[in-house]
Amino acid sequence: MTAYATTTEFANILGIVKRIPDWDVGDSPTKEEVGTGDGSTLIFYLDQKNILADSYTLYYGATEATAVAFTETTHYSLDKETGKITLTTSGRTVLSTDNIYAEYKYLNIGMTDAYLQTVLERAKKEVDSTLNTIFTDGTAKNPSYPVVVLESQESQGLTQQRYWSKKRPLIDVSSSLADALTASGTTAGLASGDGSKFPSSGSVVVEEEIIDYTGVSTDTLTGLTRGSDGSTAAAHAAEKEVHSTIVQISGTREGTIPTWFVQEWKKKVFVGDLGETFLYWRGLQDGENIAENILLPEIGIANRFKIRYLYGFDTIPADIVRLNLLLAKRQLIQDNIGKSMIAGRDEFNPEMFNADQTEIARIVDAYRQNAMGNT
Repeated sequence: MTAYATTTEFANILGIVKRIPDWDVGDSPTKEEVGTGDGSTLIFYLDQKNILADSYTLYYGATEATAVAFTETTHYSLDKETGKITLTTSGRTVLSTDNIYAEYKYLNIGMTDAYLQTVLERAKKEVDSTLNTIFTDGTAKNPSYPVVVLESQESQGLTQQRYWSKKRPLIDVSSSLADALTASGTTAGLASGDGSKFPSSGSVVVEEEIIDYTGVSTDTLTGLTRGSDGSTAAAHAAEKEVHSTIVQISGTREGTIPTWFVQEWKKKVFVGDLGETFLYWRGLQDGENIAENILLPEIGIANRFKIRYLYGFDTIPADIVRLNLLLAKRQLIQDNIGKSMIAGRDEFNPEMFNADQTEIARIVDAYRQNAMGNT
């Protein structure tokens, strides 16, 4: 699990960060000179320990002015807790007999980057639980949206054509087929530029067929399993729509095993505009019942409407980063209160604990997703 905020952001609001190089007004900053290569030594140490994860860069060169950056993993690894640098064979070769220089940020009160990361991740769980949703960077390649694999609901009857997803907001990732897809095809080309929008594996619906996929290569879904979840593999023409939200409805009576029918997008089902969370299905088309009333189940029969969908926000707003930091800060204070009590000290100031509560409440009120029933 990745937190919404970084350990450097967290350390900054706690005021526990120091940096290398560090300089006063009027001085010229200089990088830390770590050591000099001799063609065989692989281990070096920074002057400080407890390095922040996203803050460091190591360089090599005859002088600081001519030094160029190492590439982490390719040239070295860093133990952030101890400041230990381990060069790879490639790193030792490019260093040769030059010097290693470093710039980084570190924690000055004994905490480690790993500990701050743990607190942030714990606070992220609190954010998601409190707001009843999740936030994902939708601009990242193949975003890792959470998915509801199967959500079953009871029928709303003959006239109610609106269903609400239990998780919100619902995210529908969509595209269209770049080329015709045969009934046995194992790859599906998408419209140019759309491949990166889809999770790296999952399921989609094309017309009335559910298709599972195991990978995305540029703009192509790969490793297809055709006719998934009881649907029928079929040929699909180029430009047919591809969607990540899958809706199935059964019109069988109470006491019988449901017979499921996949709903085709824009013909029988759609999701509200702008990522709204409610779903509609159309029981009538051109004045006639669709498919012999299969879309008109009786009201109140359990397990007659099911959906598979991605959910959450597709951005991580600044307020959510801030909320992650504030809740992590509060948890850190709670941890320290416990330590003080165990040590026999009573240094707790209630005002310090409640200082951020107004801002926390404001953000929670703005983003909380309340439970929605199908009534």
